Amino acid sequence: MITKEQIAAICEEALTESDRFLVEVKIKPGNIIEVYVDADSAVNIDHCIEISRFIESKLDRDVEDFELSVFSWGLSGALRMDRQMQKYLGKDVEVKSKELGKIQGKLVSFDAEKAEIEPVRKKTSKKKAVEEGNVVVERKSAEIKPAIVF
Repeated sequence: MITKEQIAAICEEALTESDRFLVEVKIKPGNIIEVYVDADSAVNIDHCIEISRFIESKLDRDVEDFELSVFSWGLSGALRMDRQMQKYLGKDVEVKSKELGKIQGKLVSFDAEKAEIEPVRKKTSKKKAVEEGNVVVERKSAEIKPAIVF
């Protein structure tokens, strides 16, 4: 059986000397492999194809059949890694937490436990007033995503 660790190691090899990095590997029943990558700049379809072909070249379909898809992490995924948080430092993000509901603002700073947001509005989606100044949220209990601004 193909393992996450095996796919992750192959991905790391494929991503060497690029600004792209592995965010997550999922292996679903039936050997359906999903690989999610992000980059300090951007991930496009050509990057996904290149990574997919590299992974396929390292696996033997005669030994084990599989289905492989490589995706860009994209704007809809929560920022999980420090490298992703760094990319959005000073940019608009959307934060969802049980405590505040949904709030938008600029990512001002972060560390392993917390993220500091400069709110755009003074009210959250739960109609709670935000005190003057920045909002600090616990990273493990909040979902922080890039804000889609039109």
